Amino acid sequence: MINRNNADSIMYSITMGLCFLALLLLPFEQGFALKSLRIAGEIALLAIIISPNKYLKSEHRYIALSLLALSILSFLWFRIYKTPDSEYVGAYMNYRDWSLAGLFTAFTIPVVTSIRDRSEKIMKNIHLFIALLVNLIYIVYAYYQFFILNENRATLSLAYGPNATGAAYTITFISLYALIAISTLVTKFRLPLLIIISFANFIAISATGTRAGIIIYPLVIIFIFWNELKRHSVKARKTSIFSIIVLAIFSGVLLYKPIIERVNNLKSDIEQYHENNTVTSVGARFAMYKTGIESSYNNFTGQSLEERGYKIKKIVENNKELSGALLFLNIHLHNQIIDTLSTTGWLGVILNILFLISIITFIHKKNIPMMYTYVVAIVLYGLSDILTYAVPVPLAWLLTLTLICSLVNNKEKI
Repeated sequence: MINRNNADSIMYSITMGLCFLALLLLPFEQGFALKSLRIAGEIALLAIIISPNKYLKSEHRYIALSLLALSILSFLWFRIYKTPDSEYVGAYMNYRDWSLAGLFTAFTIPVVTSIRDRSEKIMKNIHLFIALLVNLIYIVYAYYQFFILNENRATLSLAYGPNATGAAYTITFISLYALIAISTLVTKFRLPLLIIISFANFIAISATGTRAGIIIYPLVIIFIFWNELKRHSVKARKTSIFSIIVLAIFSGVLLYKPIIERVNNLKSDIEQYHENNTVTSVGARFAMYKTGIESSYNNFTGQSLEERGYKIKKIVENNKELSGALLFLNIHLHNQIIDTLSTTGWLGVILNILFLISIITFIHKKNIPMMYTYVVAIVLYGLSDILTYAVPVPLAWLLTLTLICSLVNNKEKI
């Protein structure tokens, strides 16, 4: 007969395996990846029920609890406001999908981050292998679409969903998992690996043509090497800085045309915005931010998409300069905090902030500075888009958060 400890070990192994499987499926079949995460969450919940004292005292419990609260709120909002005949039914379903992914992840985190001395070495090797493999798949995929197929913007397998922007966000979070795995587990040739993989990912992100990624990812690279170079000799630092400069020049030459094209588009959008034209990518965002705040500043516990849409249309009727806000009215408002305010209200905003605080607190307590790059990516990407919508992007940051926490849990200070 299997005792509690053996049953717990089996459930841990299955949960970890399903999380790895979900990440492997993510580049190709996001639906199957979500199903894998769902089964992992169900098994993890069973493990928590069997051994509550073991998991509810975990150092990651605040991350899991804040994510659980945020996911439940989003799901309840969906259940309360979504109706079969709604003109926003697609948007409602995308909010629901993210909330389910968050719910399954919240159950999974306490289990996969539990300390397992017997399997620690094997698990770390698996982490490194999976992280590098999945990251390589994304890099090759983006390169193939951009350089071989000559697509204007690499979209990976997200052409009919989050498209190129979602591809950039996904590559970012997958790359952070790979870079943290290298920094944590690799001793020989660690610095060259970090340099090569960082720039390989930057080129892949640039191939998507996502301006936020092109601007934000170099900041991530700078932080990673500022943190890493402190451990090395002066000679190694000089060599590394020289290599970074050479690769930066190479990347600039290789991506000159697409980057210049996106910069020119940005300039054009800004010029049109100053001429009171918000029917552009940048102008629409500013219009959505303004109308989103005006329509929701007194939304404390939630409102429907229909109510939000009605209010925004009224605002636009009185100020035609904000007509760009109507372009994405049936999707989301392209800002994490403002969109949350316009749906689940101030309660949702507070839970979003508490979730980020829980991650930052964990990073500070465990002294894992490399993980700050993860928080930076979430916050900065959230300024121009929403990361809690649909399946692909939420799965990318939820799975990598789970696996990064699992990876660093048994590691001494990074």
